Amino acid sequence: MIEERVVVLSCEKQGAWVEGIQQSACGACSAKAGCGQHALSQLGKKVKLWLSTDEPLKAGEQIVIGLPEGALAKSALALYGIPLIALASGAVLGQLLWGEPGAMAVGVVALVAGFKFAKLWSDKNRTHWQPTFIRHCHQGAHIIHST
Repeated sequence: MIEERVVVLSCEKQGAWVEGIQQSACGACSAKAGCGQHALSQLGKKVKLWLSTDEPLKAGEQIVIGLPEGALAKSALALYGIPLIALASGAVLGQLLWGEPGAMAVGVVALVAGFKFAKLWSDKNRTHWQPTFIRHCHQGAHIIHST
């Protein structure tokens, strides 16, 4: 499990919205492979996540969450990889059977099927890919967050 320090943006009854905290040293250390901050920073923008928890949290508080190993890669595969592979496979099959019109038609049908399969797979694994609350940060627990 990858641990990541986040700040609580807002709290609701069954959880909270959290956002990763940019570390100034990110990219300078040699622990990139196991670093949650490095993985989130590679996405190019701040990432807001829903954290389902009964733990009492306050907006502005820093906490540590756990991201399951491979959760980002698996969810990216579901979102992008499966539909793309389905589209390419369908286009190749359609081309072999019916030429260019078949490639377009079968490719579009396969793309839609790929999105539906990705949604089913994502829904099935939703609980395995969700971040979990680990602990409160007691040092500098509150920061000022501006949006």
